[in-house]
Amino acid sequence: MSASRTTRTARTRRARPAARQAARTLKPARAARPAATKPAAKPASRFTAVVPVQVLYRLCKPGWAVTVEKTPNAQGTRFVCPFCPVSHRVPGPVRGFRKLRRAQWIKCRRVEE
Repeated sequence: MSASRTTRTARTRRARPAARQAARTLKPARAARPAATKPAAKPASRFTAVVPVQVLYRLCKPGWAVTVEKTPNAQGTRFVCPFCPVSHRVPGPVRGFRKLRRAQWIKCRRVEE
């Protein structure tokens, strides 16, 4: 004769100590917690870094632009163009090159030579 599942589970249920069952029933009801309130927003630090705006400038090859960090009163940066031997000047540090679609291409500014 094999033991069925019901008898096995029933045996394990009965195996619990009676003291544990008694403690569970005698446990006082939990007091309701007050609604959690969000802490007030922290005041902005005066050392918060202001991220400079990035501007796209057109290169000599159609559809390509250079990303330049627009910092106030920045010195012009000369960078070697990847498409021609001329070095161009842009008003700020160069952050990378991008291939652009036509609509974005029209909005770009022109690089100074």
